[in-house]
Amino acid sequence: MKSIKYLFTLLLLAAALPLLGQQQSQQKAAASNKPDAVGVNKVDFKKLQPNEIQSSEGQWTRIEVELQILGNPDENANNQQWVRNIDVELTLVYKDEKAKDKKALENMVVMKSKARLFAGKVNSKVPVVFYIPGEAYPIYRIMQEPFAWSVQLSVNGAAIPLTKNNYKSMLSKVLTKSSNLTQVLESYKKLVDKASQTNSGVLIPLPNCPFNVQWYEYFKNTNLKIPTYIKEEGR
Repeated sequence: MKSIKYLFTLLLLAAALPLLGQQQSQQKAAASNKPDAVGVNKVDFKKLQPNEIQSSEGQWTRIEVELQILGNPDENANNQQWVRNIDVELTLVYKDEKAKDKKALENMVVMKSKARLFAGKVNSKVPVVFYIPGEAYPIYRIMQEPFAWSVQLSVNGAAIPLTKNNYKSMLSKVLTKSSNLTQVLESYKKLVDKASQTNSGVLIPLPNCPFNVQWYEYFKNTNLKIPTYIKEEGR
């Protein structure tokens, strides 16, 4: 009798396994189609005049990545109206304007930096600000606008994937206009990985900026609602 029951249980399990596999694949597909928690509205570049930053002769450049907080990905969060631990990684690629071959990869100047926000409120727009010091322009021989840029987002350590719905807002036009985006992004990643460490620290998130730059941001841009940044450990 026991053997019959055991055999019957095995048959039930065997019948259930395809259903379980199908359910898991459906869950994975649903997760992959889940809306992004955070998106990028726009990326603005503004070269400030020397007199705009007190006690500074250089022309600092302000880069603002405006986020749109879309929804909380954590169903168990204490407050669904707030998305916690948002990382914004900005990468800029400039041409050396005085190089003989401006398009050569070895003549590209790459800067990369990351800012972390404590939280963003759902349905709100959040400005995340970075600065480039004025000394970078004569030293690197670069102009105001970068040749290419990209934004990488993550929430609670989980990266927002690059999809057809968001790649135009997270990548500059020079990257997205290519007919072979995959190949372009592979080359772009190799360039960034190779060159960004050389210029580490030149692109500065707002909380790491000198006091006079922070003064401009907090007291002159009075209409700007500045989010709370969190410094990473060891930085």
